[in-house]
Amino acid sequence: MEQDQWLYFLRTNFYELDHNAQKITYNEYRKLVYRDIYFLYRNHELAEDIVQETFFKVVDKAPKAKSIHKAWIIRIARNYAYDLFKKNKKYHHVPEPQVINDKKAPFLLPTVADQVEDHIRNEILHEALQALKPVYRQVLFMYYIEEKSYNEIAQKLGTSEQALAQMLVRARKKLYHYFSKRWVDADE
Repeated sequence: MEQDQWLYFLRTNFYELDHNAQKITYNEYRKLVYRDIYFLYRNHELAEDIVQETFFKVVDKAPKAKSIHKAWIIRIARNYAYDLFKKNKKYHHVPEPQVINDKKAPFLLPTVADQVEDHIRNEILHEALQALKPVYRQVLFMYYIEEKSYNEIAQKLGTSEQALAQMLVRARKKLYHYFSKRWVDADE
């Protein structure tokens, strides 16, 4: 089977496919989105639930979509996960990376394609960060990398916490804008 033939299966009526084609489609979908969702929640059961829920969303939306590509599928899964994250605060992101040691889950090991995609994404992110104003880079660095509080950052910059919050919002928007623009260009 071709590597991305499962994407074609999504364009058809999924429920009319034979069992084997449905299984292949689901397994390939799961390989694509599970790691991102697991990384967000660090909870296998919850990640599986989200993968299943979003799979049905994709199956329902795919036949009506103009085009189906992996980025679109990942976006649906991530958005659903983020929505669930916002609604239910008891699940939280664990900031410390944890090694997943599951010999029954070979799909967790990064493929060459995943490694190349990660490398390209990191390069684009670095370029997007360099395109930001220095003060935006500094604020993002202190908040996300150094994990300083709003109060500490505001004191260091000699500004109010409210002004800092607005600066972080603007920095994130600019970073998102630069990154999204470059990421879409890289896909084409």
